[in-house]
Amino acid sequence: MTAPNMSRWAQRHGIQRRPPGLASTARNLKTTEDAEQAPALLRPALRQIGGAARLTRFETVLRYPTLTAAAADMGLRQAVLTLQIARLEEDLGGALIERAQRGRPMTLTEQGARVLRAWKAWKRAT
Repeated sequence: MTAPNMSRWAQRHGIQRRPPGLASTARNLKTTEDAEQAPALLRPALRQIGGAARLTRFETVLRYPTLTAAAADMGLRQAVLTLQIARLEEDLGGALIERAQRGRPMTLTEQGARVLRAWKAWKRAT
């Protein structure tokens, strides 16, 4: 069976497919190896495909008062950014930001501050 036929079959039966352009298996293995050198706090996220990109986006989001403003400036849909932050929160075991409320911008939680410090230190070290 060809790859396009397999893709059509998977779509027809509701099986999720990997979007085009994701990293190769070799690169994913390297990511996993690199994650083992990271601070323990970050390892659960960095072991996942796209974990470093989600951490970078988390860092970027903090420059904005809301996720909506961050998503608009980053060229993403707000729902996509929200899901990525939620995935990080799940991977890292707690809320990273307190969402914006009317008249109050989003803020870092204690867990979010620890993650941000560890991420910045890890980036400087690598």
